[in-house]
Amino acid sequence: MEYRNVISVDDYNALRKAVGWKVLDGEQAARGLAASAFLVAAYDGEKAVGSARIIGDGGYMYLIADVMVEPGYQGRGIGRGMLERLSAWLDELGKDGSCVMVNLMATKGNEGFYEKFGFNARPDDDNGAGMVRWING
Repeated sequence: MEYRNVISVDDYNALRKAVGWKVLDGEQAARGLAASAFLVAAYDGEKAVGSARIIGDGGYMYLIADVMVEPGYQGRGIGRGMLERLSAWLDELGKDGSCVMVNLMATKGNEGFYEKFGFNARPDDDNGAGMVRWING
């Protein structure tokens, strides 16, 4: 498996479709990908089989988004490989002692995967539930 820091709109949308998510308008997807603070994509040869990205404010707030692995490739450590790379990038941000808050919205049933990377499921004793609002979702 080769990990790259770029993915085409077509490959990104093919992955979205493969995991059962809505395919985005090409221009909208291109804007989102270009605005990513960090992106990693997993390739089997020239075929994109996974992708994940970080978006953020450039200060302290970051969000891990669009973690996708093509169903036929799941269970092979690809998601772990992508999260390791995202985590290393985020850890660098806090290397100088800066406060960094990282959020994500786990897909149902995948909370345990993210707990291995230090994420806490919400709600818990200190934090309320994560929330989402979709517009035309």
